Amino acid sequence: MLVAAIQEACRQILEREGADNLTTARIAEVAGVNISSLYQYFPNKEAVLVDVYDEIIGALLVRARERFEEIDRLAGQSLELTLAAIVDMEIAQLRELNRLAPDFYHRYQHRFDIHARIDELACSLDNPSWEAWFSRFLGRHRRHLRPGDTDLFSLFVRKTLRANLQWAALEQPGLLGSGEFREELLSMLLAYLQSPQEGRQPAA
Repeated sequence: MLVAAIQEACRQILEREGADNLTTARIAEVAGVNISSLYQYFPNKEAVLVDVYDEIIGALLVRARERFEEIDRLAGQSLELTLAAIVDMEIAQLRELNRLAPDFYHRYQHRFDIHARIDELACSLDNPSWEAWFSRFLGRHRRHLRPGDTDLFSLFVRKTLRANLQWAALEQPGLLGSGEFREELLSMLLAYLQSPQEGRQPAA
């Protein structure tokens, strides 16, 4: 109960007042607890943020599992629609992680690696890893791809997507909400993957 109140106070401060106003004293004040009680559970504000971000990751994992069922269905139908759904999911996840305390998230993003957590979840459910699934997905659309190694294509697409999104989150976070940025990113991935005569496929 006390821990939940502290976590909620942290969220409220971040959303209403901004990360610059986040202190242990302010968290205790908003939570309505004595600061000594807060220190029994959290040595500093970063420890509170770790708990808050673990909660966010948990919620994102639930959504990712639901979203991935839709993406897996699309995977047999359309290369473009599946990539678009993956780009949308990745952007939504990063926007959520980057929303509350971007400086903290970027400092500790290795601690909150959503891809690693999704892989852990997939393996616990006896599903293929994200890497294995993506290579298999591209293999299903081999006839639309240019000649080359599908596993290498998978590596470049996954790493390129992640690098561009992480760059945007760090340098120009406003781009994550831009439809033009999303379209340019999708077009770049498709141009890399597809044979010249393919072009973008019409929506199914």
